[in-house]
Amino acid sequence: MQDQSHYAAYDKIVRFRESVNNHPQQLQIEDHGAGSKRLHDDIRTSRDILKNNCSSFKRTKLLYRLAYHLKAKRVLELGTSLGIGTHALALAADQVTSIEGSREVWKFAKEKLQETDFQNIELILGTFSDFFDGELALKPSGTYDLIFMDGHHDGNATLEYFENLLPYCHSNTVIVVDDIHWSSGMTKAWKKLTSHPQVTASINTFQWGLLFLRKEQFQQAFYVKL
Repeated sequence: MQDQSHYAAYDKIVRFRESVNNHPQQLQIEDHGAGSKRLHDDIRTSRDILKNNCSSFKRTKLLYRLAYHLKAKRVLELGTSLGIGTHALALAADQVTSIEGSREVWKFAKEKLQETDFQNIELILGTFSDFFDGELALKPSGTYDLIFMDGHHDGNATLEYFENLLPYCHSNTVIVVDDIHWSSGMTKAWKKLTSHPQVTASINTFQWGLLFLRKEQFQQAFYVKL
């Protein structure tokens, strides 16, 4: 987790973040989850979204390292937002599928990511529920090596999504849950996830929670300060 090495991909992560920050647009937001604690208007600038709702540079680097060290071939991201995490994941993984429910946010992310000429990103417009009922159901044989749950922020919904994702996981899949202490509901959901019979290890970094499904491992819980 605490890797002080400098990866060449970090320079690309910085440039993409700067590109998003330096080309602000006003976007109509469609919140399908718990919303934002800091931004309450339906019209928000991409710069404000980047500052308040996207992964920090530090955590974006961690996301890249996770995909890199897992040698991830297929990655699923629930919540594209402006594409900050999507970009980092695509630098390390063979294929990234990302879901975004807000049309103008999805369009902004798609345009910015197209400027980078990535060929391994699939951006899907729709709610998470729509995705589970449609896209995933059409690909029953596919599994994901890394899953980033970065949206909705509702405890009950998080538990439901986790159950929906299990058939698309293998024993080495890692699931990252964002904002596990965002609310009392999310904290309760995180506690339930860590004791889930198919979760054999968990890491609490306070903002993110990492879940591991290795059957060979005894159930353990770790706390790491980032």
